[in-house]
Amino acid sequence: MAKRLRFAGWILFLILLAIAAAAKPKMAVVIDDVGYSLAEAKALAALEYALTFAVIPAQPYSSASAAAIAASGRHAVLIHMPWTPLGNRQAYPVRIESGYSAENIRQMLDRAFASVPQAAGLNNHQGSILSADAAMMERFMRILSERGENIYFLDSNTTVNSRAQATAWRHGIPAARNNIFLDGTQTEEYIARRFAEAVNIAGRRGAVVAICHSTRPVTKRVLKKLLNKYNEQVDFVLLPEIIQAKERR
Repeated sequence: MAKRLRFAGWILFLILLAIAAAAKPKMAVVIDDVGYSLAEAKALAALEYALTFAVIPAQPYSSASAAAIAASGRHAVLIHMPWTPLGNRQAYPVRIESGYSAENIRQMLDRAFASVPQAAGLNNHQGSILSADAAMMERFMRILSERGENIYFLDSNTTVNSRAQATAWRHGIPAARNNIFLDGTQTEEYIARRFAEAVNIAGRRGAVVAICHSTRPVTKRVLKKLLNKYNEQVDFVLLPEIIQAKERR
């Protein structure tokens, strides 16, 4: 009898352990600004955790980086589409600007997906002006929705006035919003603090989306350490998993 009770106790313990693991909050880490360095992309793609890479189209290593990331079998690929920002503007060859016609937008999206064919979704690079423009968001999301039901969108949330996520939903596009930028200041202490904040948000809400950047040296140095540190507290998942969970609610 005692042996049976001990065995039953172990079974119960394993069941509770499995339930606890299944109940872990989810965190999608999105790595923006990929496309400038193939070596950089390959190094990040070698990380053993599920990560989502946002590739700026038509950059020197956009296509090769996206291919290397997809080949890992662990990660997801987004198009990181330049939108009209506040302040200084870099001249991106593939971009969406305020005032673009539907045909302009369609052509730019065609070029973006040709540059990053592995992408099943899109998020905005900069875009504080464009994402707050209701008419342009309606036009852009309508054109994006024409690409089919498998497309999803992440609002990078570069302004509190963003209309991007809500407009995507209205056009039937599965969408989420970035909750926190991890690496606005390039010190290990700052990034570690922001990462801890992201994990805290995940604990409160069940899921979190956090953006960092492939081109920032301290980020590249500390990212693996932080992923290892918090692996027991959150499940690192691909962005589509969080978006799909939101759509089921």
